[in-house]
Amino acid sequence: MTDYPTFAADQHDDILEFFRGNGFAVIANSMSDEDVRYLNDFVDRSAEERPDEWGVGRGTLRSHGQILVDHPELDGFVQSAGTYPLLQAILGADIRFAQFDFRDAPDGTGTDVGMGWHQDRPQVTRENWNPDHPYRCRYGCSIHYLTDVTKDTPSFAVVPDSLHCESIEEAREKKGDDFRILPLRGPAGTGIIYNIATLHTRLAGATDAGRRTQHTYFSMETSPALTNWVLIPERLAKHDSPAQRAFYGQWTPATEEWASSGFGARP
Repeated sequence: MTDYPTFAADQHDDILEFFRGNGFAVIANSMSDEDVRYLNDFVDRSAEERPDEWGVGRGTLRSHGQILVDHPELDGFVQSAGTYPLLQAILGADIRFAQFDFRDAPDGTGTDVGMGWHQDRPQVTRENWNPDHPYRCRYGCSIHYLTDVTKDTPSFAVVPDSLHCESIEEAREKKGDDFRILPLRGPAGTGIIYNIATLHTRLAGATDAGRRTQHTYFSMETSPALTNWVLIPERLAKHDSPAQRAFYGQWTPATEEWASSGFGARP
């Protein structure tokens, strides 16, 4: 028994209504078993072939934030069928790509990868936050669990309806009896969408068992770029499709610099 619903992928309207009031939603079987296997095989292979790019030696959590640059075979996962239409409905027709990455806590590290509670910044500063937006959202993210997430493993966690709170302490005080911390768990293939201004964290697991996830962040054309470092490769920045070219059109300063050099050597 959980304190939140897990929706079926076809419960589009119910998912959006729950997101509107809570700032997140969990979707069962959001990614197919075939795609989960493909991405796990890809991460295993990439981490073995190019370990330096995966943060080996820089902590227990391995991640790769520029993975799209050299791997066009991942392009189709950016607009995932299980979550992208929902975030498109939330953010609107001017939805833009912001970031695509993996987070990998290998077995043996599960109790050592917790985080502090936070809202992703600077995008939740008050000048960038629009309380009149139908979903009170200017940046959204999808997470897909690539391994089973249980109480034994690290889990993504949220404080529902916490957009108006700037710290976990403020949320406890303002929400009173309605304050809840929800670890979001489920088998591989589970999808999560959330407003990145919602208080969230990564909770360590009860054991050393690890966890692997794939994250995609989205912005709006009218919002500042989410980061200053994500690189949009030339094939996407100059996509043949006008719609896709617009979707990848919110260039970060790093992409601007790269483009000015003719998309030569990676910065």
